[in-house]
Amino acid sequence: MKRTIYIIALLALVLASCSKAERNEKKYLKAMQSEDYEEATAGFNDFCSWLEKDKSTMTYDFKLMREAMDLKVATSADGKLRCYSWPTGGESESNRYYANLTQWLVDDNILAFRGPIDNLLAGRKPDISKEITLAHSIDTIIEIHAGPKGDKTAYLIAQSYVNSDGNKRSYVSASYINGIRLTLLPFFFDGIEFAGNNEFVNYENVKTSDLFKWDEKAKRFYAYQTDDSLHYLPGKYTIYQFDGNMMKKVEAE
Repeated sequence: MKRTIYIIALLALVLASCSKAERNEKKYLKAMQSEDYEEATAGFNDFCSWLEKDKSTMTYDFKLMREAMDLKVATSADGKLRCYSWPTGGESESNRYYANLTQWLVDDNILAFRGPIDNLLAGRKPDISKEITLAHSIDTIIEIHAGPKGDKTAYLIAQSYVNSDGNKRSYVSASYINGIRLTLLPFFFDGIEFAGNNEFVNYENVKTSDLFKWDEKAKRFYAYQTDDSLHYLPGKYTIYQFDGNMMKKVEAE
């Protein structure tokens, strides 16, 4: 009897939590889509504050926002890292504007950073006045087990954006949770911090997920590169072999 009551109470708690998340999602979406600048700005800030404080958002689906505002949600396989990105409608000379917010878990506590993920990984403090500028779409997170015992986790974060020429750029940065910080893994890709720095004419609507591939069995990472000055597809993959600590470039086979 006690077990039945416990299960019912647990289900009620889960349903209540889902209901609260759904209400928040609808409320903040409506505010951010307002034509009134102050209301839209307040909705943006309230939405970000919710993500920064509520750990349950790390498992929430955000289906409504993904469909209505092109919100992208990339989550690591272990559930400890989640990245959000969404276009804000602005456009600069070289970049379209995106908003970024990153969440990660340390000892079951949620930490978050509002602003371009490159600033987070480089250890720069958030600049609220520029929090949406020069941020990119965060497309996917590839999780790799590293270290002598495979007990360390490296997160390969794939980003992309479309520049003023209409060309798509994409690259992957390596990161890890170091204490309470999410930071770059230095020299992870054969002495550099990034891999697959592409620029290409995206006539074929190539997905970023197709540009970066991880072969768990062979321990190889494939980063697609265009190979001519005009940036036309097709190009080729640069291959990296993982030695347990870093990715070493494989010569053409």
